[in-house]
Amino acid sequence: MGKIWSDKTIEAFFTLLRGGLEEKDIEYPLILSEKEWEDIVYLASTQTVTGLVFRGVSHLPDGNDIPGQVLMKLMKKADGIARASARISEVRTRLDKVFNAEGLRPVVMKGPEVAAFYLHPELRECGDLDLYFPGSAFDKAVSTISSLGVGIIKSPDGSVRYLFDGIWIDQHRRYYDLRRRDLPEVPSPYATLLMLSAHILKHCMTSGVGLRQICDMTVAYRSLEGSYSKPVLAGIYSSTGLEQWNRLLASFLSAHLGCNSHPYSSDTLPPPDPLMDIILEGGNFGHHADGRADAEKSSAFRRKTDTVRRILKRLPFSLKYGRKEFFGYMADLVRGNL
Repeated sequence: MGKIWSDKTIEAFFTLLRGGLEEKDIEYPLILSEKEWEDIVYLASTQTVTGLVFRGVSHLPDGNDIPGQVLMKLMKKADGIARASARISEVRTRLDKVFNAEGLRPVVMKGPEVAAFYLHPELRECGDLDLYFPGSAFDKAVSTISSLGVGIIKSPDGSVRYLFDGIWIDQHRRYYDLRRRDLPEVPSPYATLLMLSAHILKHCMTSGVGLRQICDMTVAYRSLEGSYSKPVLAGIYSSTGLEQWNRLLASFLSAHLGCNSHPYSSDTLPPPDPLMDIILEGGNFGHHADGRADAEKSSAFRRKTDTVRRILKRLPFSLKYGRKEFFGYMADLVRGNL
């Protein structure tokens, strides 16, 4: 991001984030300069968690004033997020009617489905809509959309993307970002948690990841707790080769978001620093990493070389936490560029 945040700013930011996630009062005042408050608003924006930080501000102690300009900026952004969420919900309803008329029942992934785990779903930022269709239903869904005159864009991993009523839809053949068999049945709590975890890992290995996805994992763990067996979930993580990754993710959740609903004992977890470095480096999907904006405005060749550069930079992380998944992603990229 080209910025170095002070420990004070980072600590205050995570305090507000936790306050918004838990909807609990913050016990002590945050004494910050206007510049530090502006930095927090910027951080929230790049991490796509402005709605949560806005809720966190509402839980500050009485008399803990923040600059009026900063508060107005947060309120305006939160209102925009709520409006966008309502718009996506409307489009989802229309899309369901289109598919249901053909006997299709899509499974919503991430986005609105995960937003339901939040105490204020409307403030969870959602850019597009991810749908999963198993087996032959995928091709039937593509035909259904094509018959409406909607253009279909194919992706290297076999998924497709299209613009429906002003909202981008990502339609997937695979529910998981994993190349393994004997995965949990969809839908189920195990499936949801494994899908979210694997999705975060995929972006850590490639473009980068922000706190929105980490917060999704936090609220999913908390909301689904009691509906599944933690030992069984830990076993699934182990059998899929993702135990080290999920221990790192759990460490971050415990240390920075106060979430201990994961299946591990907190005193056995590794330091969360490798994940924190990725999060702060580029924000949401790495869009705010140094040089990323210039690369995205450049030629197709420049964009591809930038993608390769980012992947190679993360290679040690990828080989340690998801070797098999890493090579699977690379195979998808190669196929998509042949």
